[in-house]
Amino acid sequence: MYEENRDPLPRGDVSIVFADVLAEMKTHVANVRSTELTSESVVRWADYASQPHFVAMCRRLLLPESGVFGLENLHRLVELGREGNSCLLCLNHRSNLDVPILGALLEDQGESELFKKIIWVAGRKLEEDVGLTSMLVQCFNRVIVSPPSWFASPRTEPEIHEGRQINIAAERAIASLRHEGWVFAMFPAGTRIRPGNESTEQAIAQMDSYLRLFDYVVLCNIDGCTLPVSKDRDLTHETPRLDRMRYTFGPLRETKQWRIEAAARYGQLDQRSASALAIQEEIAALTPQS
Repeated sequence: MYEENRDPLPRGDVSIVFADVLAEMKTHVANVRSTELTSESVVRWADYASQPHFVAMCRRLLLPESGVFGLENLHRLVELGREGNSCLLCLNHRSNLDVPILGALLEDQGESELFKKIIWVAGRKLEEDVGLTSMLVQCFNRVIVSPPSWFASPRTEPEIHEGRQINIAAERAIASLRHEGWVFAMFPAGTRIRPGNESTEQAIAQMDSYLRLFDYVVLCNIDGCTLPVSKDRDLTHETPRLDRMRYTFGPLRETKQWRIEAAARYGQLDQRSASALAIQEEIAALTPQS
């Protein structure tokens, strides 16, 4: 699969390489009214009318041998979620296309319904951007949070208060929906990986607070990057590249037991730090099993 993608991409950023697709999307963007982000609107449901555009774009970037591995583990997680268990999926974060590419791969493997059962915990930046960048998040279910990086930027006291209120509302939404048949998905580092900056691969300590909310957890390693991070540039001005994208889902674990094992493995660390380090190292260790 994806043999036809061996031909090089045109030179340029997303706005040039995918000009035709983006032109089609502009019509849809004009008809989509973005709801202002408040503590009352942190849960956003996918607009599946936008998904085919991103799927088409993502498919063009996939090289042969791209695929989803350990799919039975994701199947089991979704099944447990449907049975009323609270389920969490944790992935490393390579690019702004990580989520739609997973959607494209699952669709191509006949598993698109799995993608629709996931609610992604997403930072507010893409949600609040205008135009085509904001379209990215509309192809998947999400609950919006104000990440640590948002608070690290200069903010007024009212903005900080509003950011905290959004996070409180997001936590309540997760607590409310976690037993309603959904799988929640998070990027534990809270940011995309920057080559040469090891700190961007580290899971944040706050992850342990999320882990305690869930009965089961599955970790996933994303290997490959089709849209490298470009500082201070939005989605349309990042430069795409062809790559072999592999999503490897690890074994299903009971979260309570997993946290106990993480604490024992890193006895010199507190629980929050041990959980964060265990997530980072276990995700990095996942590789496709042929």
